[in-house]
Amino acid sequence: MHCLRMWIVVLLSGLCLQGRARCIEPVNPNLNPTARKVLAYLDSVYQKKMLAGYNVYVHTPDDYEQTGMQAAVWGRDIQWLGDPAEVAAHAKRHGYILTLHWHWYFDEDSAWTGKRKQPVDLANVVTPGTPEHARAMTEIGATADMLQVFEDLDIPVLWRPLHEIDGGWFWWTDKETPENTAKLWRMMFEYLTHQRKLDNLIWVYSAGVGNKTAEQRRRFYPGSQYVDISGIDIYGVDYRQDTEKYWAYYKVMAQVSPGKMLACGECDAIPDPAKTQSGELPKWLYALPWWGAPSARRPVDWALFTMRHDFIVTLDELPVFGAANIAPHIGILTPLDDGTAWYPDKPCTIEAYAVDRDGKVAQVNFLAGERPLATDRTPPYTFSCSNAQTGVYDIRAEAIDDKGQKTNSNTVRVAIGLVDLARGRPVIASSGPSPQGAVDGNYYTTWSSDKRDDEWIYVDLGSVRQINRVNLLWGWKIHAEDYSIDVATAEPQRVESWKTVHSETGRAYQTWKATDRISFRPTAARYVRMHATKRAGRQTWGGYQLAAFEVPVPLETAGARRP
Repeated sequence: MHCLRMWIVVLLSGLCLQGRARCIEPVNPNLNPTARKVLAYLDSVYQKKMLAGYNVYVHTPDDYEQTGMQAAVWGRDIQWLGDPAEVAAHAKRHGYILTLHWHWYFDEDSAWTGKRKQPVDLANVVTPGTPEHARAMTEIGATADMLQVFEDLDIPVLWRPLHEIDGGWFWWTDKETPENTAKLWRMMFEYLTHQRKLDNLIWVYSAGVGNKTAEQRRRFYPGSQYVDISGIDIYGVDYRQDTEKYWAYYKVMAQVSPGKMLACGECDAIPDPAKTQSGELPKWLYALPWWGAPSARRPVDWALFTMRHDFIVTLDELPVFGAANIAPHIGILTPLDDGTAWYPDKPCTIEAYAVDRDGKVAQVNFLAGERPLATDRTPPYTFSCSNAQTGVYDIRAEAIDDKGQKTNSNTVRVAIGLVDLARGRPVIASSGPSPQGAVDGNYYTTWSSDKRDDEWIYVDLGSVRQINRVNLLWGWKIHAEDYSIDVATAEPQRVESWKTVHSETGRAYQTWKATDRISFRPTAARYVRMHATKRAGRQTWGGYQLAAFEVPVPLETAGARRP
């Protein structure tokens, strides 16, 4: 299915790139050939498909791990970009469309008006000869130096400066005289385009969510000759049900920037692709969720639905814009890494897809950690775990193209020949709501403790059992640096009933999917406890997040009870 989708999108792009060479004119007449290809491609799919976006932040869980699909448009913030050469090399290798915005910390102060120590006089910023103007040009020049790295490596950038331009929460929004904000845009455009000659920038305008008329929003707009793509950032919309709010934002931006392709520059989640395809919702050029999955604003079921829908363009479906060899794309589609991949008495089948956009996939290797399991050279790429030994495995796939480039897939945790004694059992925690979320078999529900270091949770297995391992899957926020696994056979309310069978100190901090598989000498236990005493990475702003507390035993002993 995915290969068919890719060829349809490539065909649409080819029609524009070959037969409609002047289908859209960039606002920079000197836009380089690779950036022109990107702009022409976007024009060719506009109103026919919607590109999936992805916001790259370390605090955001990666929805690729949940869906197996990667976004076509990747968003990063130049304020916290890190090494631009490293980012450019990554974009070159994977061939996604890069968009950059800028939380501009003007004069080393905050981008947010409410957090600044000193307000910004925007009239002075856009007036040559003032200290504020000189400071602004210095800072724009430093950003130009970073953007130059992408120009030199032939990486087009969807440049989205002054984002949420009319929102009012950033210093660049002049509520009293919006024309100053529009002038700041033009000032930046003139410098980056004509003085610095950055010919890889496609200029993307984005308004801020809120109830404003077209007349109000139009005062911030710099003019059609300074904008390639327009749009708006949309939050607080019910993406499952709402239609009118999406249309209201779309229509007002069509009035503000007539004739421009309209994008959803940021959002909670991708709008319903089925309704978009049928015309019930507006057809945005792309939609870039600010949140990864799982999160309260972007649950996994919606991420799966949107990222795997035929109307959505994902990374594997993009044409190749530059001259570099693009790495192959691969993802495991089934099973999901959601807690359901337990196979106590039946074989497990792993299904993956692999695509090479500028060549062909030579082979797909399936691995458990670093250990090779099997190789498949023809799609559909599958592997059966029918002969696997009892155990818990981190299964991933590796695609190798005909030029030797390799790419790893998302990872799925699979349990073979095991039963989880803790699943669905009664559980008690020292604090926090929903301790049952740690033993319900769903990796996207969690127990969340209070904001303290000393916290615990224990499960009642129902009877005394012989156990020798515990699995802990921490949530995407805070896990323990120091903790112990304790067991008791009776009277869990008594301190002396507990015996420590494993202790951990100095566990390294991970931002996402910290997993501990703990083995110890076989021991009798009815109650099994995780007792945490220190949060990792100085993450004291919240409590522990525990998504899974598992007590695996072999199927043949699952029914055995210790007398």
